[in-house]
Amino acid sequence: MTPSSSLKPAWERWIPVVGVVLAVLVAVLKRGRQHPDELFQFLEPAHGLAFGYWLVTWEWVAGLRNWAVPGVLGGVLALCGKVGLVHPWAMASVVWGCCAAVQAWGTWALFRLVEERDGREAALLASAVHVTWGGWLLYAARPLADSLSVVPLLGSLLWAWRARARDGLREGFWCGALLGLAFVVRYPSAVFGGPIAVSLLRARRWRSVAGGAVGVGVVLLGLGLLDWLTWGALWHSAWKYFEFNVLHKGADAFGTKPWWWYFTSLAGMVPLLLAWHFGRGLARRDLLVGAFAFYLGVMTMLTHKELRFMAPLLPLFVAIAAGPAWRTLSQRVLSRRALGGLVGVYALSSLAAATVQMPGSVSREQIDATVFVGQQPDLTGFIVAGQQEWNAIGRFHLHRDVPLLVRPNKDLQDLDGPLTDPKFSHVLVIKDALRAQKLEADGFCVLRRWGPAVLWRRCPSPSFQRASQERLSSPSGP
Repeated sequence: MTPSSSLKPAWERWIPVVGVVLAVLVAVLKRGRQHPDELFQFLEPAHGLAFGYWLVTWEWVAGLRNWAVPGVLGGVLALCGKVGLVHPWAMASVVWGCCAAVQAWGTWALFRLVEERDGREAALLASAVHVTWGGWLLYAARPLADSLSVVPLLGSLLWAWRARARDGLREGFWCGALLGLAFVVRYPSAVFGGPIAVSLLRARRWRSVAGGAVGVGVVLLGLGLLDWLTWGALWHSAWKYFEFNVLHKGADAFGTKPWWWYFTSLAGMVPLLLAWHFGRGLARRDLLVGAFAFYLGVMTMLTHKELRFMAPLLPLFVAIAAGPAWRTLSQRVLSRRALGGLVGVYALSSLAAATVQMPGSVSREQIDATVFVGQQPDLTGFIVAGQQEWNAIGRFHLHRDVPLLVRPNKDLQDLDGPLTDPKFSHVLVIKDALRAQKLEADGFCVLRRWGPAVLWRRCPSPSFQRASQERLSSPSGP
């Protein structure tokens, strides 16, 4: 029996479901966050829309974001509040589930795209690798624009492929509308419009080009109206984003990396077992290859670089490699048992890469401590010492409308007043930013610790203070 004869039609329906389960599982096991923007791009403003208070970070002051995705997530959180799911981890689980469910649509679009490009067997391979690859699972359930934008982007590429095959207004419209939606979710997605337009123009698909222009125009008009209603000017957030990132203000704020940085960094993100097949797939020089190369080239020219900017390339890497990889498997793996063994080894190694081998989610201890302190009935005010406010702590995980003060440096002078202010009942110390003697002198005692994060509260009594000293001296905490 050959591998192709053992594949059942129902598999394509279950692969996106498996992806949802694995993505949520990885998020639950790792908790924390993969990047500060996971909290402050969408979650914090969504919490503000749902509950009336949030931590406003600099990009929302400058107006670099639009309210489309926070508006949707705000509705989800408001619904959680209506039904009583207000514990931060309960709300986070709902958000992870929603993001993973959205990614299931992206998996379906990837399957259809590869199926029409390389056949059904290659499509099964591509979608299965996509939903189980550890580098992707780190982001798949997270509310990050970089990963969420992949869903409409894959849909746009699918309709672009169809528009090139059969010239039509409908194909072009959906290609343009989905590309516009990817742009709304994440502004750098506009880069993919270049290779899509070139592909359609070179093929003389004039009806598709016209339909694509209409689709993009409808979505951009909606974005302009949204910005006008929320920021007071048409396309305000898009212009501000362009000014900050393209005119090198982003590099001034966050530093620069050399042009070749992405080429070495991608090696730690893509499934290297498919690297040889990806190289073979580049020889086709079609729409997918052009989209991959053009986006990587543009991102390389920008001086401000981050790993998360490469998230849209992960499914494209798999899609380009799938055809050559399946041809190799079909020629060399002749039994169903052998193919199943290869799939099992791959899946285990991939999940290990996402949950064991990869570094733990950043700020996990700080976020665990924030969730814990937010549930304390005696919380009246919260100080976080030793951390940038944009780097770890937000209102979403605290879920309490109490005074919040975040201080990044280790200088005690700017905390002299707050530490003696009775409205601040709890202090979270990150990496021993404050000396224990100082906190004890101001009447605080250790409540609990999570690795480098130590939570203090105002001592209610001398007996509690003695218990605090015992906790502080214990290596593992309570």
